[in-house]
Amino acid sequence: MQILNIPFANAQKYDYQWLQGKYYVSPDNSNFIINFNSIPPEIEIPNSQFLVDGTMVPVSDEKGNFLFYTNGCIIQNRYKKNLENLGTNEYLLPDNYYCKKDGFHALSTIQSLFSLPLYAKDSFIVFSCSDNFFVNPQPCEIPFFSYHIVDMKFNEGQGRLVEKNQPIREGCYQTACANKHANGRDWWILLADNQQNLFYRWLLTPKGLEGPWTQEINNPTVDGIWFCGWSTFSPDGNHYAINACRTGVMLYDFDRCTGLLKENVLINRVTDNSNWANWGAEFSPDGRFLYTVAENSTLLLQYDLYADDIESSKEIVSVYTGPINMISIPVFGFLQHAPDGKIYIWAGDTEYMHVIHFPNRKGLSCAVQQRAITLPTSVFAANLYYPHYRLGPMDDTVCDTLGIDNLPQALFRYDIEDTLSTRQITFTDLTRYAPTFWKWTFGDGNSSQEQNPVHTYAATGNYPVCLIAGNAHASDTFCRQINVGTIGVEQLPAIPKVKVSPNPFSSTLRIELPAQVGSTPHFVLYDLFGREMYATDLQDFITDIPLAQVPAGVYAWRMYLRGAAVQSGKVVKME
Repeated sequence: MQILNIPFANAQKYDYQWLQGKYYVSPDNSNFIINFNSIPPEIEIPNSQFLVDGTMVPVSDEKGNFLFYTNGCIIQNRYKKNLENLGTNEYLLPDNYYCKKDGFHALSTIQSLFSLPLYAKDSFIVFSCSDNFFVNPQPCEIPFFSYHIVDMKFNEGQGRLVEKNQPIREGCYQTACANKHANGRDWWILLADNQQNLFYRWLLTPKGLEGPWTQEINNPTVDGIWFCGWSTFSPDGNHYAINACRTGVMLYDFDRCTGLLKENVLINRVTDNSNWANWGAEFSPDGRFLYTVAENSTLLLQYDLYADDIESSKEIVSVYTGPINMISIPVFGFLQHAPDGKIYIWAGDTEYMHVIHFPNRKGLSCAVQQRAITLPTSVFAANLYYPHYRLGPMDDTVCDTLGIDNLPQALFRYDIEDTLSTRQITFTDLTRYAPTFWKWTFGDGNSSQEQNPVHTYAATGNYPVCLIAGNAHASDTFCRQINVGTIGVEQLPAIPKVKVSPNPFSSTLRIELPAQVGSTPHFVLYDLFGREMYATDLQDFITDIPLAQVPAGVYAWRMYLRGAAVQSGKVVKME
């Protein structure tokens, strides 16, 4: 395979449109697209019935315009037509059981596809981990690693397959993922063996795919049987995680120059074989926190990678409050980093998504909102894997050999966190490519040099807000009009100002609401292991909760409104 250089100086919006759907044909089976070309994102219905099971890769061009999508078996363009050279009855993986299965034609392996842009405009390489479980039984569910080349310029944008199902390696593997080389142009591709402590790595360069090179390093997630899990790099490229549903999360440090791993720590260990369905893991946008799930995906956890003891930094940031159907995919499913700086969580075989609104914040302030988004149709596994396309070079290091600089691209979003204070706006910096300074003008004569300021306007109205973000190499400006004083902005649910007292308490805890909130709030008290100790609906302005039988200790409380956690805190029970 011979390719050219990989583009850098553009918007890199390859992950801006997420297409999803069901894995079976039915009258209500329609695809939908979550489109991040607007802030907040919009949901669109493309009038298609493309089947989606364990994996899906929708790809846009560098400006965010839809190009093609694939479920591992079939690859179609935005006109809902198979790419030329795929063939009417042919598949990307022609010998795959799922691709040939009548009425199915969708790959079931989790995280089995990802796409990287090539130098030529609208040309891509798609990497594929094949799922031949019924042909090659355990322990080799994933026996092949291959690639496909896509040219979307052909035939006025209808596209063609230039190469299909080209073998890279045969063996027994976990999942593969990609990370930018420190030079800001090339890509590392990392693949873990699932029978021995080996990692294979390749480097995608202008000369093609170089490697493989191997590294022998401890990998406690190797199980020798059907691998269920997820692997991902942090947005800054310095960390790598394998989330194995039956083992735990293995964290490594990653050298973007050499492609080598350094063992860090195993966290979120799974010790009970009946409690293994923990699928998702994702890093915060700033790379400080890792989010994962526990207790059969009913707890959402946050780990602080800056802590001296990462394992002990664990904090429960959300406890699932809805119905649980373990026949289906778990309730906190796959975690998905998004262009708007939030983390979206697919809620299993449901019509909902959960959202972590501020994933760079520590603890409960990260603001997890359950069932934040209602989808047009239910989805099953519903996972997408995208590398961090907007990761630049490591400027001024020995690996910065190509003269590519991080040139910031300014961007921000704004949220109303408290709809009782609608003139208080939280601004979140989304600037790409290593900014080091920020200057905000809020349109009312005030300004700020904080990265993520909170600003209160004196009056309602429309204001032109501008952000100048830059570093030693360049600066960029992004402006948008915001509407202040209404709740029609990106906001969390209305937060009733609940008062929980006394603190500490001995036998009775009083819950006070200053006003009705349009829906009956639900109050839950948890111990620090996330177990529910007491729950009640708040029917009155003042509710006294008898807790004399609760042991002394520290407890967490949450108040839910329409199923979403809207306020939380901690209390101490005395003897």
